[in-house]
Amino acid sequence: MTTVDRAEVLVYVREQIAKHLAVDVEQVQPDMPVYALPDIDSLKAMRAITEVEKRFGVTAPVGEIIVTRTVGEVADVLHATIEESRS
Repeated sequence: MTTVDRAEVLVYVREQIAKHLAVDVEQVQPDMPVYALPDIDSLKAMRAITEVEKRFGVTAPVGEIIVTRTVGEVADVLHATIEESRS
């Protein structure tokens, strides 16, 4: 199976969060705390995560997503989930 690069996952996570918040992707930086994103709420966050899950054909562990603090950590959890599903 092919592997998915973490950078690819991070880019897509940032794009989806930006899309659901109606902001420029540059406003969604990897080291940014999720709670500091403009107009973020749990519904918008989960919609963005769901889009990433659909693209890569996985379901991320909600318990791990909830405890993430930054956009980069969200991408890390999703990347690990993708890699586990492909091994």
